[in-house]
Amino acid sequence: PVFRLCKVPASQVEEKELKAYRKIEKEEMNTLLNQYLNFCRVSLKMQAETLVIEKNSPANGIIELIDQNRITKLVMGTSSFSVKRKVPKSKVAASVHLQAKPYCQIFYICKEALGCSREATELCAKVESPRSSFASTISDQPELTPRSLSLPPGHPGLLGATGQQPFPRRSNSVSYPLSGLIADSVENMSAARRQSIDMTPTGSSPSSSQQSTGGSSLGLRDLDSMDGSPVPASVASSEEHQHSTVEIHEMFEQLHRVRNQLERSKKEASEGRQKAERDLFESSMMFKARESSLRKEKKEVEERLTKEKADLEKEHFHVCNELQKANEQRAELESKLLQTNALMEELQQLQVELQREKDHAVKEAEEMRQTNGNSVFGSTSAVALTEFSYTEIEEATDNFDDSKKIGSGGCGTVYKGFLRHTTVAIKKFNREGTTGDKEFNDEVETLSRMRHPNLVTLIGVCREAKALVFEFLSNGSLENCLQGEHQREPLSWRMRIRIAADICTGLIFLHSNKPKGIAHGDLKPDNVLLDNSFVCKLADFGISRPLDLTNTTVTPYHRTNQIKGTMGYMDPGYIASGEITAQYDVYSFGVVLMRLLTGKSPLGLPNEVEAALSNDMLQDIIDTSAGEWPTEYTEELARLALRCCRYERKERPNLANEAWGILQAMMNCPDDKCKPPTFFICPMTQEIMRDPHIAADGFTYEGEAIKDWLQRGHKCPP
Repeated sequence: PVFRLCKVPASQVEEKELKAYRKIEKEEMNTLLNQYLNFCRVSLKMQAETLVIEKNSPANGIIELIDQNRITKLVMGTSSFSVKRKVPKSKVAASVHLQAKPYCQIFYICKEALGCSREATELCAKVESPRSSFASTISDQPELTPRSLSLPPGHPGLLGATGQQPFPRRSNSVSYPLSGLIADSVENMSAARRQSIDMTPTGSSPSSSQQSTGGSSLGLRDLDSMDGSPVPASVASSEEHQHSTVEIHEMFEQLHRVRNQLERSKKEASEGRQKAERDLFESSMMFKARESSLRKEKKEVEERLTKEKADLEKEHFHVCNELQKANEQRAELESKLLQTNALMEELQQLQVELQREKDHAVKEAEEMRQTNGNSVFGSTSAVALTEFSYTEIEEATDNFDDSKKIGSGGCGTVYKGFLRHTTVAIKKFNREGTTGDKEFNDEVETLSRMRHPNLVTLIGVCREAKALVFEFLSNGSLENCLQGEHQREPLSWRMRIRIAADICTGLIFLHSNKPKGIAHGDLKPDNVLLDNSFVCKLADFGISRPLDLTNTTVTPYHRTNQIKGTMGYMDPGYIASGEITAQYDVYSFGVVLMRLLTGKSPLGLPNEVEAALSNDMLQDIIDTSAGEWPTEYTEELARLALRCCRYERKERPNLANEAWGILQAMMNCPDDKCKPPTFFICPMTQEIMRDPHIAADGFTYEGEAIKDWLQRGHKCPP
């Protein structure tokens, strides 16, 4: 229960409760004063004594003690002080500061440090010993409590020593529970005091005072003026009512939250039931379709057997007729009849065996259908790949947070993650069912069996999440670089040629793979990734296919009925025939070359480049952000790209024999703008120095050249 607290005059409190509260106050006071005495005795090596005095006005009590005991040094606390005026701001400290005798030097402590001080302006005429001063003053002053107990010698006090902390200001009021449930024991009063309870005695001194022993210093304890104004019980009752209203409101809010949770759980359960019903319906339909197929097969077998049986009966009838016509052949015909009957028995046994085999095949097909979901990784069981758990993938991507997304496509979404202390790229496949499983398995099968500097490296897989873990390439995709996203600097023309050469190398490696070549099937700048050094690596092998070579074909190919790819990069021959060959990637490579050259959209780009080249306006569509392209390079690169995009596959260039040689020559061509500094050139040979030597004339020469110069009889440097 929570009790509302308020100030209650001491006159309205029972004597037993008041005594308990006073006892708690004295125990706390004794604890604090004993700490001061121990500090003076152990640290300062001096004796001190305490004097406990009760006054209605703390400031007046301190001022009277200063005057009566001729105190020349006083340390007291203050809650705050003025930095500019160097005076305390608290009420008691400010009164003492103004009214204390001028011969008393006062130090004010604020937040465990010396805040300010007041210097003495006069000398004390006569300083009496503290012990005699106490004896004379206590008995003469009626305001002070005549009962004072002394502590053992050696205990330091609060007054009369520099650097000591004054006794903290105490409140003379205590808050009192309005419900009237005040405990009779000291422990309950202590708990009430800890809850900031104030109790005010009305103008009366307590019956007992703090005990102390003789000493030379004084400790002061002051009480504030008392507040005797009671608080009406209705106020507390109103507050209790408000508190209970708040609790009821919180209870209703909690019930509302529980109700919402129950509704969500009910909705989820309903959705799960609907999904289970759909799955059951689909399974039932598949079972019915299979049952119909088996019935059809059974009917065909029965028809075939009926037909055979009819043929046999016809033959049997013919034999009977022959027997009637030729009695001489009767024995032979009877023998044939017996053979025919034996054959019928064999056929019947064969029918039974075929039925048994059919039933066994149906059972195996059903088992395979049920275990089809667990055989996804059958083709890659021999491949050594790291297996990651679904929990690791979730933690690496912050539960597939959108802020971690770095790319998306038709097959899946790519996230940036931190997995096992390594930054990786995690590709999660979006498609469900047989199609998604096939794309997932195809990409795993392709990447797990190949390693090449220009192919993205597959680190591991996660079966539960249907995710692939790749190495992370910090410079993103080639499409991002061409679009100038993330405030990147444009790619220079030399770097673009090097990227084209890297793509060509990766495609050559795929097409020459053994025992079967592989067609990428979706080459575009989005699937070309760049590392820190802008070395490109081909990625996204979800629709890549192995190329088969049959006895009736010359070129390896793969035929499909499902056309997949990206418009603008797809081979028109593939769209028409559904056949994927290595030349499919050559067409896509040509479009990528045009994009590197012009930076334009792929749709209709081959026609635009061909028209510009024929009208001698190629420089008008060149991407100038790459720098000054050499004219001969732009034309040669444009013609190579147009040859790659020809409709007839036979007319397209071979990447290994033609395209690679052209790109390599462009990469190895020296750049006139990148000449070495002149001080690297030997003045005699006009070549870059490999063994420089400084001659007497102050110039640097190639070592062999200067030696040859001197050996020819020259006496001075060249």
